[in-house]
Amino acid sequence: MQTDNERFEHLINNLQRITYEESIFNYTSGQKAFLSLGKGNIHEWLETLLPNTRLILEPKIIGSKIGIQYMNGKLNKAINENSVDITEAVRYVSSIPNNLQINKRIEIQGVLYDDKNTTDKNKKKKYLEIDHAQTAPKEQNFCAFHIFHCKINQCQALQELKKLNFEVPQTELTKYISDIEIYRQCWKEGKLFKTYPANGIVLKINSRKLQKFLGENNLSIHWAYSIN
Repeated sequence: MQTDNERFEHLINNLQRITYEESIFNYTSGQKAFLSLGKGNIHEWLETLLPNTRLILEPKIIGSKIGIQYMNGKLNKAINENSVDITEAVRYVSSIPNNLQINKRIEIQGVLYDDKNTTDKNKKKKYLEIDHAQTAPKEQNFCAFHIFHCKINQCQALQELKKLNFEVPQTELTKYISDIEIYRQCWKEGKLFKTYPANGIVLKINSRKLQKFLGENNLSIHWAYSIN
């Protein structure tokens, strides 16, 4: 029988040491915790990519982006996008584990959303109102989509998050730029990612090496764009 360390060996070996300065969980309240998706002409961005660059498509889920930090396997802190501490509120969300089966420090980003409403595009305000609440509304679900300070690619990160018992988004993978418009039309027609309240599709470069090469600035990342 596999031990927990053996089961999560790939993830454990690829988690990087996080310094105090690097962690978004040390930001002051009011400071933006998360970078925005890349901005600009999506077609120009796609044309800069090398042939056969693998792209992963995820739904742009309507909700509140939050970050969760685990220390020694226990939920230590949760923040919203304005770096407000919402730790006690998210402890009541059943889809957020209070304990993980790894003892290394891990920091995760995801979104709180309501799966009972897939059309209302004004739901975000409701989620932001839990800033200082002691409990989160019971209908909220958490979908994890990013591991900070980790050297694995996007597909591998989602697989590891799923092994840790997090919900992860449905995805599509392609290396053909011509497929993007097809996926976009499928989403607009309700044939793709239809189980989520979404207002677009997020395109991410799968390769972690290429993500690091493209980098980011103080406002946004350069390896992920949204389309609607």
